[in-house]
Amino acid sequence: MRIVVVLLFFLIFQLSGFADVSQYIEEYTKCCENESYKSFSQIIKGNASISDIEKQYIIDKEISNELGVSFVYMDLENCIKIALEQNYDIKIQDAVKRESYWLYKNSQFQLLPDIYYNFDLQNLEGEYLVGGIVATTTHEVPIQSLFKFEWSTINQGKYFFYLAQAKNVLKSNKANLEYTKEEILLNTVLAYYDTLAKKMEIEVQKVNVYDRLEQLKYTQARFETGLGTLYDVKRAQAELAGAQQDYTATLNSFRLLQAALANVIGVDILDAIYPFEISVDQRELINPDIDIETLYKQALESREDIRAKKAEIEAYRAQRSSNYTDIIPEITLSYQNGMVGTKRRGMSGHNSLTLDVRAHLGKNMLLGTITQIKADTAVVEQKKLELINLKRQVKENILNSYYDSLNALKKIEASKVEVESANVSLDLSLANMKAGEATFIDVIASQNLKVQANINLISNMIEYNKAQTQLLFDIGLISPKNVLKDYKRKFY
Repeated sequence: MRIVVVLLFFLIFQLSGFADVSQYIEEYTKCCENESYKSFSQIIKGNASISDIEKQYIIDKEISNELGVSFVYMDLENCIKIALEQNYDIKIQDAVKRESYWLYKNSQFQLLPDIYYNFDLQNLEGEYLVGGIVATTTHEVPIQSLFKFEWSTINQGKYFFYLAQAKNVLKSNKANLEYTKEEILLNTVLAYYDTLAKKMEIEVQKVNVYDRLEQLKYTQARFETGLGTLYDVKRAQAELAGAQQDYTATLNSFRLLQAALANVIGVDILDAIYPFEISVDQRELINPDIDIETLYKQALESREDIRAKKAEIEAYRAQRSSNYTDIIPEITLSYQNGMVGTKRRGMSGHNSLTLDVRAHLGKNMLLGTITQIKADTAVVEQKKLELINLKRQVKENILNSYYDSLNALKKIEASKVEVESANVSLDLSLANMKAGEATFIDVIASQNLKVQANINLISNMIEYNKAQTQLLFDIGLISPKNVLKDYKRKFY
């Protein structure tokens, strides 16, 4: 199993162009083989000889064992690449686009004539009416063999409108395919960040469990020496049990997020995707100096769903316009060449050229045509309103993402101060309790503050990156290149 994990690491890094892959694989392999640090407690106790890669290996191993799964290590870039190749929504929309492509081609060929061959052989035996009056008895074998060429010219002019309709349907489905890819790209990034955030929260909760365990041991020692109270011991036991429950709940949430990420990128949901990073940096994808109105104008030019809706409107307009051709004469040109006769008298050749012109007064005395035009006009108006509504929704989404980014940025700065203060507060409360100047309640409060501060920092960093990615999507500029702008993997 370890060899498989190492080979997987190697393959991933080769694909992503990791410069120091050989050095990394060598170090990770040594860590896997050595296993000199079998417990997470070694990290908590501050073992000076433990390296960052060994620390992360221990964390990964314990989480993997507790979940009962083997991890599939991936980074954001790999997830995006796999999603764009394997996601089923993209495959479905691609099939829809291909169907509309061939329907468009089919519309182009509607102008070509129909050519067919007909052979007819009968056996007539018995009494028949001649001219509907004279009865006669006969036994003949009539034979007919002919080629027929028939051309309905431009089908009352409908040909051009059907062609325009098919072309715009194809254009709409192409835009829908690109929009689906953008949606999957967005969902992949969001799902990856959610999974990464939960992975990092697991580590915070894991540290919290061991902190609570050490605090319990300390309160028990103080109680046994008469310096502490039974209340402190029971409270420490309750805090440890609560920390263990929080850790278990976080593990379960993480496993569900792994399944969601696997589903988005198109792999088996039982594959336990594990973000191949140990931390996250805030990544600015959109210039904060650009105002909302400018972003909205960009969205109107770039969003594929708006392009798709505009093409859909044009397709329905072409469909409506085709009704006006109901009053245009229908012209059919046909040519026939063949042989006719009987078995007894032999075959004789013949040919005919026919021009058939039929004048129409619309469908159903023109009333059918008029009502159909009105119905199609209502559909066109509906699609126009849908476009207006879509643009309004896009503008609202841009506004939300814009302020989500600003808000998350401010919260990050506050979280950094909170984390620093919480760490100092916990150290001071422990020192004061040992000096008899603080109670265990102060330690508990400081510990809770530390855990929440670290979770808040992780959450706010992730929320900022998600809001920036969402903003990229909202203005129609999301792409693998733009999403991965300044992306630096925080490897082990």
